Amino acid sequence: MDRLDGIQKREHMVSLNSRNQLAITGVQYVDTFDDSHIVVHTDMGRLTVKGHGLKIQHLDLDHGEFVASGEVDGVIYSQRALNAGQASGWKKLWG
Repeated sequence: MDRLDGIQKREHMVSLNSRNQLAITGVQYVDTFDDSHIVVHTDMGRLTVKGHGLKIQHLDLDHGEFVASGEVDGVIYSQRALNAGQASGWKKLWG
């Protein structure tokens, strides 16, 4: 496990089984959730899960484990963790 900006970085994995069982590792915390979307922060950035009838089945933040069930329509990363001092391409162009 590496450290990134003071946060312990674990292996990150997303596994979706038959669009109704979602397992994620490397989870830091759950931001928001309801039956149509779940937002989790992972070692690789913010991850939004969209669907119907979503329920959190298992959450272990000590080990970074998360399992949800329900009909999953999409899994979207909206932010990527950057290494310390590394700027994005847009920031380099316009910064």
